[in-house]
Amino acid sequence: MDRQEAERIYEAGKEAAAETLLQMDARIRELEQIVARLTRNSSNSSRPPSSDPPWNTKESGRKTPSKRKQGGQPGHKGKKRELLPPEMVAKTHNLFPEICSCCHLRFAQELKVPSPNPLRHQVTDLPIIVPQTTEYRCHSLLCSCGHKTMATLPAEVAQSEFGPGVHAVIAYLMAAHRVTRRGITEIMGSIFGISISTGGVCNVAERVSEASIPVVGVIKRYIASATALNIDETGWKNRGKRCYLWTFVALRAVFFLISPSRGAKVLKEVLGEHFPGIITSDDHSAYHSYHKKGIRQLCWPHLIRKLKALKDGRSSPHAYCFAKNMLKEAGAIFTLWHAFKATGGSRDQLREKTLPSQERIRDYCQIFLGSKDHMVRTRAKKTLANFDHLFTFLNYEGVDPTNNSAERSLRPAVQWRKICFGSQSNNGMRFTERLSTVVGTCRINGINPFKFLVDMVGASFSRKLTFPTLPPVLPN
Repeated sequence: MDRQEAERIYEAGKEAAAETLLQMDARIRELEQIVARLTRNSSNSSRPPSSDPPWNTKESGRKTPSKRKQGGQPGHKGKKRELLPPEMVAKTHNLFPEICSCCHLRFAQELKVPSPNPLRHQVTDLPIIVPQTTEYRCHSLLCSCGHKTMATLPAEVAQSEFGPGVHAVIAYLMAAHRVTRRGITEIMGSIFGISISTGGVCNVAERVSEASIPVVGVIKRYIASATALNIDETGWKNRGKRCYLWTFVALRAVFFLISPSRGAKVLKEVLGEHFPGIITSDDHSAYHSYHKKGIRQLCWPHLIRKLKALKDGRSSPHAYCFAKNMLKEAGAIFTLWHAFKATGGSRDQLREKTLPSQERIRDYCQIFLGSKDHMVRTRAKKTLANFDHLFTFLNYEGVDPTNNSAERSLRPAVQWRKICFGSQSNNGMRFTERLSTVVGTCRINGINPFKFLVDMVGASFSRKLTFPTLPPVLPN
């Protein structure tokens, strides 16, 4: 619109000007909603960082491209591979010079004696893997009574044509590295020299899933008795139907469960009717419904993303002002938190230093409770209702202001879901949750997941009553 057109609308009278302004206002609101959708990213919504477009700037949740060259930077010390001790070396070759590099005389053979401090260089390689096949022959014997009896297979070999090592490799590739079943058949053939069909891979997965039941039961009991838990959930599909993958992260273990429900009944199923510890989570209603009388810590990044969305949306001056001031105080609290984590100190000191920011957050929420912007009113009301749950981390050791540990534990499962589009059967669903539980707990405790799976499957095949224990603190 130019000036002449604006003057014609003005001269047309009050009604024409009012109608034009109303149309322009409606169009502005429509465009603002489009802009809000286009600027929504991982920093101001629950979308994962992987969904951000590559052109996003640091302000919208992505880092700006660095001007530094790739690789090690000037002054970087670097990291060299440590030499193995001599007792762990399979072969040793002593090399001696043939001629002097100065006078070019040939060295006598008696001079070629190993020196005490030679230059050591080690080369690590893999041998050609040849699978070991053991054949069991069951013979029959004729008794004097005339009855012929055939020998039976030992329990540990009667379970399958493949041993615990093959089962562990397949389960480890599927659960820890999200390799498809067809990919596993190719890996087993090209690297290990073992021919196995995709149906055989599925059968192996089911046997490992069954073998993990006692171990998963131990982890579930440990989770239910933990002093603090980080809990989160994400979408999952089973045969195309909507489900939810839950994760429960404790200090020494992680537990996964796939359920069609996202409600509090899942928490009761895993933790019992009442959980005595502290739950860190987002503000999903299921956590409040289940743990309304317990101690909770709300995830600050979730609140920060919602405040950023309010600020970026600019639905009103109140929205921008409220969100800007709240984000400023949240930043101050996290600055103190990171300093506390880096330098140590007492939580009493941390609590005292954050008191001014806490009071200002409370004041902002109370001031904007009467805002004409309903989104501002809602955010202020919810923040005040959950105010005590925002600062639990100031009073209890082992509690963080974020739910990062639960979100990190879900990330491999989300990648798995994107590759295989969820599970296609109840057995596949159980395999996902059980093996994610076992592998995740092994990683938390620095245990080799593959070796643990070998021991676990071996114990199951031999029908032992005792299974390998995961963390030392978990009773068997």
